[in-house]
Amino acid sequence: MKRSKLLLLLVAILISNFSLFAQNDSLSYKNQLQFHLIDGYSLSYLNLFSPSSGIRFKIDLNFRGSSGSSDVTQNYFYNNSNNQSKDQQKIKENWSSSSQYFNLAVNYIWISNISKEINLYLGIGPLISYSRNYSNDDDKTTLTTPNSNSESIYESTSSSFGLGVQGVIGVECNITEKISLLAEFNLNGTYSWNHWLYDYENQSTGSNRTENTEDGSSWNYELNNLKVGIAYRF
Repeated sequence: MKRSKLLLLLVAILISNFSLFAQNDSLSYKNQLQFHLIDGYSLSYLNLFSPSSGIRFKIDLNFRGSSGSSDVTQNYFYNNSNNQSKDQQKIKENWSSSSQYFNLAVNYIWISNISKEINLYLGIGPLISYSRNYSNDDDKTTLTTPNSNSESIYESTSSSFGLGVQGVIGVECNITEKISLLAEFNLNGTYSWNHWLYDYENQSTGSNRTENTEDGSSWNYELNNLKVGIAYRF
């Protein structure tokens, strides 16, 4: 009788310990949504296979644009014997530019627990990249002596599509059970197919237009600046 009670007590202890272990282990198997908001924008989903490894799907985005205008006055002085003449040229310049790029990466992540609140992680995986740049420059020139006008428009567009590998090294600092801070560097290496389009039009006499296109390829590498963000576990 005593043996049976002792056996039941032992089984109960083992079951309770196993349940507690399973509960603690399940708490460590947290998926994450990661948001990098400093030095570029990134959105990531991390699926942990274990407390020390997982796979991450990440997209990096960046958009930039600017526009403006300027007024330039140029004076030309000529000395011919005792006569002095002057020509003046005024240029009204309007310009604009924009750029967009995105990276799509899949990283296999290794995680090492340095302390209770800090994890170091490393990663590597395939990378797809795309970028586009556009600029426009519209110059209107007026010569006051003699009175004549001209206008030239210059446009350039470039795009690049690349395939390669991304390496990751970062640190995670736990703030709460579900929230942590992230800081990481990315090293990207890609082979890219590039396209350029240049368009120049001079409207001083009629309309003269020149268009040039170029295609090429290149090997590229890039070490990003430190990216800082937050992670949410679920």
